[in-house]
Amino acid sequence: MALWDRLRDSIQAMQAQLTARKQELRSGAFRDASMAMCALVAAADGTIDPSERQRVAQLIATNDVLQNFPSDDLHRRFEDHLDELSADFTLGKVSAMREIGKAKRKPAEARAVIQIGIVIGCADGYFDESERAVVRDVCSALDIPLAEFDLHRALRVPRQYRAPDGPGAALPGDDLQVFLKALASGTRQRVFSHFADGEELTVGEIAERAGLGPSTASEHLAVLRRGGLLQSTRSGKLVRYRADREGISELLGQLQSYLLAPSEARDRR
Repeated sequence: MALWDRLRDSIQAMQAQLTARKQELRSGAFRDASMAMCALVAAADGTIDPSERQRVAQLIATNDVLQNFPSDDLHRRFEDHLDELSADFTLGKVSAMREIGKAKRKPAEARAVIQIGIVIGCADGYFDESERAVVRDVCSALDIPLAEFDLHRALRVPRQYRAPDGPGAALPGDDLQVFLKALASGTRQRVFSHFADGEELTVGEIAERAGLGPSTASEHLAVLRRGGLLQSTRSGKLVRYRADREGISELLGQLQSYLLAPSEARDRR
């Protein structure tokens, strides 16, 4: 079984384990560490996209274990960490890791914090390398082996195309729909064109080249990354984006299968 398949299958098991220990996970240390973990996952690529902020906040509000705590209190702590990360990512990360360190005294809580991070990170179906890197850092801070959560090996999430079951059943998968929506904007098409030659660019460089404000450029880059067109890596305080050529090839293969599937089905009949 592929690494992503194992991880995906283990998400439900992780959530079940968390739910089973729900009555034990009521301490302030677990609460503080979990909110710091969620903030780091939301800001893992160095940008804090409003839609990602809202998505993670919704996941926090609906997580069974985190309902041990008042939702407004959790939201405030989560937002406070994101504000610190927005102001200065390096200092914000130090602050978040300090909160996470509170869980180190109780191994069960420490592992639960990591599970919360993985569950939140995988919720959109794409546990990218920047999110994995954040969870690895937390494992190191809490003295938990990376192998325990399959974080010691490289992961690439396969984007599966589901073949039609019958006439009229051919529909694009979720990943392909996000890919197509990312390209539906003329502005994002223009932004992506700057990566055609294999360049690695920061938000500031894209903003300048595309004639956009930094926050607008950041939002468009986040959409392109979620759509599988870009990858991001952090270098010091800078986040650099580049075209995800392998991911694009996979998605274009899906698109071809989707577009040709109806005619193939007619040919068979």
